[in-house]
Amino acid sequence: MAVLLDTGILYAYYDRSDAWHQRALRLVRSEEAGLIVPSPVIPEVDHLLGERLGAKARAVFYRGLAEGFYFVADLPREQYPRIAELHRQFPELELGFVDAAVVAIAEALSLPRIATTDLRDFTPLARALSLELLP
Repeated sequence: MAVLLDTGILYAYYDRSDAWHQRALRLVRSEEAGLIVPSPVIPEVDHLLGERLGAKARAVFYRGLAEGFYFVADLPREQYPRIAELHRQFPELELGFVDAAVVAIAEALSLPRIATTDLRDFTPLARALSLELLP
């Protein structure tokens, strides 16, 4: 079954010095047939790679997107109200748009598997919404 990749896990995959790098590497290698990047995650990963690792890392990420290493899942228009609903349902989390969009895309695709390093936000979401967090 495919897995949605959140910003942190994608960034950690590219940054060898990141504490999550080895876990991200193992996950990506074991899930190669179904790596899905939610489109709202792309600008965050792009920014982090550029700021912390530079243009070469960005180019490798872009190549992965362009060559189909990752599938990109857009946020369906009908899921935008779900983002607002998640903010109302979980006000204590102060979810940002991207985290809420990852959940909305997971629901739209009926894909409960999310790879993330953001356990603070995603653990309560996983419990409440029957999501499976990886790695």
